[in-house]
Amino acid sequence: MLLITCPVTRTDELVADRRIRSVANHPTHIAVAVECPSCGGTHVFRTGRRWEERRTDLATRTAQQAAVQATTAAAARAARLRQPA
Repeated sequence: MLLITCPVTRTDELVADRRIRSVANHPTHIAVAVECPSCGGTHVFRTGRRWEERRTDLATRTAQQAAVQATTAAAARAARLRQPA
């Protein structure tokens, strides 16, 4: 049995092993395709240490880029306000 969260209905569902459609072993993660009892669709769930590390690194990099862009935009606005027209 697996406990999944359906991305469509956002509910936790207990899924029997017979609902597993495929399992794929990738270098960074394991992908399990499961037929959802809630919505009837097939969802892919990924797990693995390197998969999580990669997602964390990407989120950190995105947050840093957003902070730099916000700082640059704030500095440009401040420069425009200080200069008389």
